[in-house]
Amino acid sequence: MPKIEMTMPHTAPRPAEVRDLVISSGRRVRVRSWTGVGRPLVLLHGLLDDSEGWVQLARDTQRPCYALDLPGFGASSLPSRPRISAYAEAIVEAIDQLDVDGCTLVGHSLGGGVAAAVAERSDKVWALALLAPAGFGAIRIAEAISLPVVRNVAEAALPLALVNPLTVTAAYATFVAHHRLPSKDLMDRVRRRAWSSGPGVRMAVEAIAAAGRSERSFTKRQIAFHGPVAALWGEHDALVNPGHLPALRRALPQAHAEIWRGMGHHPQRERPADLAHFIESHAVTGRKRSRPALKVERAA
Repeated sequence: MPKIEMTMPHTAPRPAEVRDLVISSGRRVRVRSWTGVGRPLVLLHGLLDDSEGWVQLARDTQRPCYALDLPGFGASSLPSRPRISAYAEAIVEAIDQLDVDGCTLVGHSLGGGVAAAVAERSDKVWALALLAPAGFGAIRIAEAISLPVVRNVAEAALPLALVNPLTVTAAYATFVAHHRLPSKDLMDRVRRRAWSSGPGVRMAVEAIAAAGRSERSFTKRQIAFHGPVAALWGEHDALVNPGHLPALRRALPQAHAEIWRGMGHHPQRERPADLAHFIESHAVTGRKRSRPALKVERAA
């Protein structure tokens, strides 16, 4: 039997300020912010998560942090359309309202694909940190769920799956965090929002699937961003596997990339202190490299 690791409690993070930003068409984007020193981090979460998922990283960095609920998640309004570009447009509007001259944009999974698209659209993005980003290869589960018949069934069944703690625990330990159980706060958030998350998840899954088919896909071109880029995957990531790394290197040839042994899909929960150090070393203070680097880390 594989070893199951319990998620350990952490010390209390810096208190967060929570507010809503109003963007075009009266839509809103929820933002959580933590004070700090230096160039800020702007944090974009992945599927079925929200801005609360960055609390541990905010604790482990002294930089100011702004964590945004992506459109359709948490307290943010739905995107204007189910495309990565629509998420990016909303986030660009939100960042323009933040009191930042430049930032390091950190994106996880779905948020990683959105972050790459934002970096092409906003001169406020100075550096990128992409954590198992979507958009650099086909994600089979997203393509399957986005099929019309399957999509309707999945949206109807999703709330029942999310309110069941056994289902959430098994899915998290198997597909997300390698043999780790979800923390109580994550379980509580997933269950609390189970009945309202369907439309946002449906649009996000469709956007992820469409990104792989687009003529402007990141797999078919270089991304128009030339600042420092740090990319990170977990060795055991079962959702966005490290096989997407070659496409990311073609799209962002300046990227420093690492694959962390023993880790799954969720570095901000599995190894938050190491992640804070990684971002600081290779994105915040990184410089453009003439040749891309790949480092395989030992498990913490």
